[in-house]
Amino acid sequence: MNRRIVRHTFTLMETMVAATILAAAVAATMGIVSNARATLLRAENRWARQHILAQAAEFYLLGGPNAEAPDGLLPDGYSATCDVYPVEEDIEEEALDAIRNWLLAEYHIVVYDQQGNEMAETRVQKVLKEEDVE
Repeated sequence: MNRRIVRHTFTLMETMVAATILAAAVAATMGIVSNARATLLRAENRWARQHILAQAAEFYLLGGPNAEAPDGLLPDGYSATCDVYPVEEDIEEEALDAIRNWLLAEYHIVVYDQQGNEMAETRVQKVLKEEDVE
């Protein structure tokens, strides 16, 4: 018995279609990876800004608005300022008066980047002794 082995070879057109599909899949994957990387970097930068602002806010809320920040609190080249103001808006008239020398005040904390540009800011209300408020 003669058995004839038939081998199927791919045509040029089939090979080109497969290569085109593979190239499209690689391009789509690269786009997805690139977009995911950019999103991750943006999220990391937002987290870093918030983390630095939270460190500065916690320091000033615990140490007071005139406290000197220790080395290492903020990354090199970054700085922060804190001003305290009495709360005067969106509050009942009776609440504006000091009660037994205590007054509602607002901390305004600003963090500056390495170039001296404002990077982030926050406002926190806190009850303080009357003499500690400007």
